[in-house]
Amino acid sequence: MSMFINQMLGCLIIAAGIGGVVGWLLRNVSASTVTQQLADVTAMMHLKEQMLEKARHQLRDATSKMQPLESQMMASQTLSHSNQEELSPQEHSVILENQCVDTDRLHTRLQEAESAGGWVEWLDVQLTERDEKHRIALHEVELQLAERDRRIRELEQLHEELRKQAEGNETLPTDKAA
Repeated sequence: MSMFINQMLGCLIIAAGIGGVVGWLLRNVSASTVTQQLADVTAMMHLKEQMLEKARHQLRDATSKMQPLESQMMASQTLSHSNQEELSPQEHSVILENQCVDTDRLHTRLQEAESAGGWVEWLDVQLTERDEKHRIALHEVELQLAERDRRIRELEQLHEELRKQAEGNETLPTDKAA
């Protein structure tokens, strides 16, 4: 009978040790990988935000550079219309060439601004998608953490029950011996 009790105590001690090791592993291993994943996703989000801000800044710069060119073009057109009758054909062709150059320059700036606007929209879509993925990943991490905590509580309760049972088994032989 005492051999049976000793075997039970040995099994309980081994079970308690296994429970302690599993609890420690669950607490340390899963938390560190989840924390690393969260840090990676957060860093990626910050990088995308910086890229979006840079693209917005480029768009603002392109727009601000276009405004003086537009006003210059408007002024030259106004001057051209008022002076068309007074100019010789050679002077008139020089003015027209200058206006063509200004128009081409303005057209190039406009295309740059449009491409920068498309770039900003694309980055905004990418950032929105990344944000959604980040929220989903964060939700999954929270669910994993909740499940891990639930398992830890179960293991701790099992460990406590085993410890109480082991204590009860230790007191059992002393009661019979008395």
